[in-house]
Amino acid sequence: MSRWVRWLGSLLAIAGSAVFIGFVLRTLDFASLREHLNPRSFAALGVATLLYTLVMPLSAFAWQRILAALGHRERLFPLVAIVSATQVGKYLPGNVGHHVGRIGLSIALGIPLAVLVASMAYEVALLLLAHLFIALASGALSGPGLGVLLRLGDSDSAIVIAVAIAVLGLAALPLLSRLLPWFTGLVVKRRGGSGTPPRPLPMATMFEVLGLYAIAMLLTGGGLAALSHGLFPGEPVDYALLVAAFTLAWAVGFVTPGAPAGLGVREGLLLLLLAHGLGTANATLLILMLRIATTLGDLLCFVAGLSMMPRTRALRSKQAASQAATLDPPAGDGHLR
Repeated sequence: MSRWVRWLGSLLAIAGSAVFIGFVLRTLDFASLREHLNPRSFAALGVATLLYTLVMPLSAFAWQRILAALGHRERLFPLVAIVSATQVGKYLPGNVGHHVGRIGLSIALGIPLAVLVASMAYEVALLLLAHLFIALASGALSGPGLGVLLRLGDSDSAIVIAVAIAVLGLAALPLLSRLLPWFTGLVVKRRGGSGTPPRPLPMATMFEVLGLYAIAMLLTGGGLAALSHGLFPGEPVDYALLVAAFTLAWAVGFVTPGAPAGLGVREGLLLLLLAHGLGTANATLLILMLRIATTLGDLLCFVAGLSMMPRTRALRSKQAASQAATLDPPAGDGHLR
């Protein structure tokens, strides 16, 4: 079954990419594209890339808070290194390479398997909930309103549906706190591991992590707004709509199995949400520049993460030596009584 799901996700990614490329070829006037490729637009691309790279340390800090609440304290520096170095794995077919890479590096760092699995499960669930909340909140503040996100002409119906979705999302938090430790224990046991499941994640930590993820999304939305300013100067920018469209498209691309980095799926949904307000040609160009910015950001983070790895290994060796010295003190330190 999982193989068919991955194949289906890959087909959706290919179809989405084909549709988006078709829109690019049909709507973009390549002869007039030069007017958009100027120092102003390249500066905006740099700003968007920089804002996107800030998502990695924020994600690592959120991960650190989850780990601490689950009973494992870890320095922030190695977690930033792991998150940064493994992000490029999402561009591999299957859209799971970054998870596999993080698991391998985390186990080498000494994070217990049960805690690691639980932290990543909480991370995925809270990421999706944060994107849901931000998409609904920013969509309500946007010019077109929630109707453009929910594809409803009646704004009152859109508000009712949005409130119901938000309430269900909030109600899921205590349920996640109870179910994910049990799920973690089941996964670890199936993999041949042992030990008791980690403690449930406190609600305070959940809200803290949701806040950190919300900041990360607002930063990426700020990068998208900077791109819009750089590409189309003088035109009004609906920042709330850009944030809402990106968060919703990111969530759909994230849960689509087999789509590397949400490729095709994310672009197709962004085009659907932004074409009405920006025009198809402008929306297509903006989405292309966003993909370039996020790809450049992932490459920069990969290089930074690799450069941080030697110090991460040194810190791990020092920590292991300190633990060994504590468990096995040198001879002669004891006192005869």
